[in-house]
Amino acid sequence: MASCGFTPGDIDDMTLFDIQALFSYWRDFPPTHEILKLVHGIERKQASKPMSGGHDPSGIGSLIARFPDGQVRPS
Repeated sequence: MASCGFTPGDIDDMTLFDIQALFSYWRDFPPTHEILKLVHGIERKQASKPMSGGHDPSGIGSLIARFPDGQVRPS
């Protein structure tokens, strides 16, 4: 939403009715960058390629294996 001029604070302050009104407005008047993206066939490129081969650089897989029920207990 930041590309449409909203700050994170603006977004946090929005109510469900504000969001519904905004989406209704966008249905009739979509943001310019979205129109240009469709007209020119521009796709956002993926930031980085996902790792393959079972490599887990974050180590999250070993943590999940160590705490399968999600509970961390003192040892």
